[in-house]
Amino acid sequence: MQASSSIVGANQGTAAFAAMIGLTWGLSTIALMGLGVFIGPLQAEFGWTRTQVALVSTFINLTAVTMSPLQGALIDRFGSRRVVLPSLVVFAVGLMLLYFLPPQIEMFYLSWCIIAAFSVGLLPGSFLRVVGTWFDRNLGLAMGLANSGIGLGNIIVPLVATAVIISYGWRMAYVTLGLVVLFVVLPVCFLWLREKERPAVESPEALLARKRTASQKFKQAIRSKPFMIIVVAFFFMGLVNTALIAQQVPILTDAGLSRQKAAFIQSMFGVFLIVGRLGAGFLLDRVFAPILMIVVALGGVVACLIYSTGTSGQIVYLSAALLGLVIGAEFDVLGYLVKRYFGIEAFGRIYSVIFALFQLGGAMGVVAFSYSYKAFGNYQYGLYGAATSLLLACVAFAFVPKYPAVSAPKAVEA
Repeated sequence: MQASSSIVGANQGTAAFAAMIGLTWGLSTIALMGLGVFIGPLQAEFGWTRTQVALVSTFINLTAVTMSPLQGALIDRFGSRRVVLPSLVVFAVGLMLLYFLPPQIEMFYLSWCIIAAFSVGLLPGSFLRVVGTWFDRNLGLAMGLANSGIGLGNIIVPLVATAVIISYGWRMAYVTLGLVVLFVVLPVCFLWLREKERPAVESPEALLARKRTASQKFKQAIRSKPFMIIVVAFFFMGLVNTALIAQQVPILTDAGLSRQKAAFIQSMFGVFLIVGRLGAGFLLDRVFAPILMIVVALGGVVACLIYSTGTSGQIVYLSAALLGLVIGAEFDVLGYLVKRYFGIEAFGRIYSVIFALFQLGGAMGVVAFSYSYKAFGNYQYGLYGAATSLLLACVAFAFVPKYPAVSAPKAVEA
């Protein structure tokens, strides 16, 4: 019995580690969080405007909105592993093919839409579902560990990309990122990204019953009060997330910071994103999740107001830290709420619908933020809008009801 528990504990740990690595070098980090360091080089080579380059994040988000429900259905039916592994291959090849990007901005948009569509398995829901099958007790900490990969990616990806851009150009930077995905991330996920196994032999009747249960739970969930409130809250969070991540470096350089210092602050933001992931994961097992989200979102409001002053003083470090905490907590809280309110049977579909609307908010936020800059020549009014959106998210989180009295069945733990 003790040996069996040790094996389960080891499998839990390796699955969480593989999920973390997958998210470190995943679609969200490379396509969106890494975009800021590519804006300048693409402007310099092709003459595109900052707004034109940043708009690609909107197309990526809209593609995620379209594909996320399909991802949810696929991972619920086939399991995350069978969806993630081929997506990693496609993602790696797509990144390397960006080496041949022509000077037409439309091809830049189309290329990323194709990459995002065929890398659908790399959206966070796939990795969080793996973690959700292994953990019930300490669920928050486990999801925080997995989600910390996005924070690590926010540190590592810009630094790696910037170093390669300086030495070899932006084209080789995309090739380098593709090689990392192919020769580091893919082997790790192949070895260790495994969900908790179901019974070795599952009768056709049991399989049919499981599918019916998942379908019923999904239909019940999308009509429920918690689901509707969570959707609204995360839509408002989405309006802020991608816009500030993609534009943080330009915001800082416009305030007078050097590109190197802006990249350093972006990396520091990534450090606090990890702190937010792990800290939120630890606290989620002890504090009511909506209360935690309200606290960190209010910190995000303060951060937006600091950035809106256009200061280049030391206080920008505080702003980056506060933004890291709020963005770090988001996906921990989302995954945790989905598991706590709705269980694991339809986790993929429920999570993917909320995530899709979060990404829709992200697409809208990027457009609004970029055109606010174009209209006023600065980011001030866009940052006011971001602060307002975070306040509205706080109001929505205040109405999330208590957790259900009976949670999903517990996984076996070490």
